[in-house]
Amino acid sequence: MKPYLELLSFVKVNNSLSKLNEIFNQVNTLVKNFKVVNVTISTKYKVNNIVIYLDQPELYQAFINSIKKLNPIPIIDGPNKAIKENSSTLKSRENNSPTLESREEILSGYAIGHQKEGITYKCTASFWVRQQGLAYLTTVGHCAANGTLDPHGAVRFFFIEPGTENIKYFGNMTRYSIEPVDRGFILPSDGYSESPFIYSKELKGPLFAIVDFTRTRVSFTEGTVLCKSGSTTGYDCGKVTSVKVKTVLIIKDYGVSNYEDLTEVSTRCEYGDSGAPVFSFSNPLNYGTGVNMFGVVVGINSIKDLMYFMPLYQILDSDMNVITIRD
Repeated sequence: MKPYLELLSFVKVNNSLSKLNEIFNQVNTLVKNFKVVNVTISTKYKVNNIVIYLDQPELYQAFINSIKKLNPIPIIDGPNKAIKENSSTLKSRENNSPTLESREEILSGYAIGHQKEGITYKCTASFWVRQQGLAYLTTVGHCAANGTLDPHGAVRFFFIEPGTENIKYFGNMTRYSIEPVDRGFILPSDGYSESPFIYSKELKGPLFAIVDFTRTRVSFTEGTVLCKSGSTTGYDCGKVTSVKVKTVLIIKDYGVSNYEDLTEVSTRCEYGDSGAPVFSFSNPLNYGTGVNMFGVVVGINSIKDLMYFMPLYQILDSDMNVITIRD
């Protein structure tokens, strides 16, 4: 190595490759949410940042304002032939207008589940987490109950394309538990990626952005308003009716489960809503500010219109964080 040291050049950088990949995916999400067209996104290692090429930046000020909230802030450039030619992230259309080659995102609130003997066992996507550089989709562990295991002990998971009956495989639940904590983590396959947005069944699109999450114990007072977005009953809000609930739930294809420290909320829920994200608005006077994530629906009482949710402090590992728009 010594004979070649004088030929080498080292440059100190602030952003790791994994960080640049995260920013790339976040920009990808914003491109779709703001319906930006004729855009090029490129990872430029010489400047240690993401470079965004816009043909008409004046049309996308809201998109640009959101980009400026990322850390690090990507570089936004105008017409520049060199960027177009050097980008390896593009496919060409017939009119040579650049388009982003992206992965399909699975949103919190989507209908997901596993299949066995032609039957789909449905639940709801909770939220995405990141652990040791990998992104996992979270839902209830009992969604995999009685699932067919592959040779590695994982359960294949599918999602139902919104507005259709089409079922598509997107990843494997690599680990899960039902008691004492009801949680499962799905590792996506190639072609699918994370999203910090909550899907609305009613609007058939993203409804709220996840801006924060609470991983510590929370003592809700009775009457506190919390919301959920389930794949069956959709978006709904209700009031906390009881806290620190110790309850026994009967789970289909599993049996009786005992849980502690659940919170009871008066809101409608039905089969398929298990796993639904539970949240409140960061600013109740302005829904556009996004939501704060608190937990996951693990049980329901459809007769009395009650749901029971498990808090994040039980679900998340110490090195695991919920993916938000601030990541």
